[in-house]
Amino acid sequence: MSGVDRLLFPPPAADKIVVERTPVDETCPKCGSKDVRRYPVANHIGPRMVTKCQDCFHHLATDVPTVDDHWPPWRSATLDWVASRAG
Repeated sequence: MSGVDRLLFPPPAADKIVVERTPVDETCPKCGSKDVRRYPVANHIGPRMVTKCQDCFHHLATDVPTVDDHWPPWRSATLDWVASRAG
């Protein structure tokens, strides 16, 4: 790892890394729970946002992250730009 990589991505300061699971206004169709949350995951097809019931872990949705999701943290600033003919 180079010095620049360490500046851009320092090691975690906390002993435990946690992901914020944002509550959404939905009801689980499987168990009826109101504890449904949306959060980022690293998927084999790329970074995704999932919506899951926190009681029975029923999967409600998988979405491509938007700019407002800030996921992944190393996302390219030019990811959504239209490619030019120059390359």
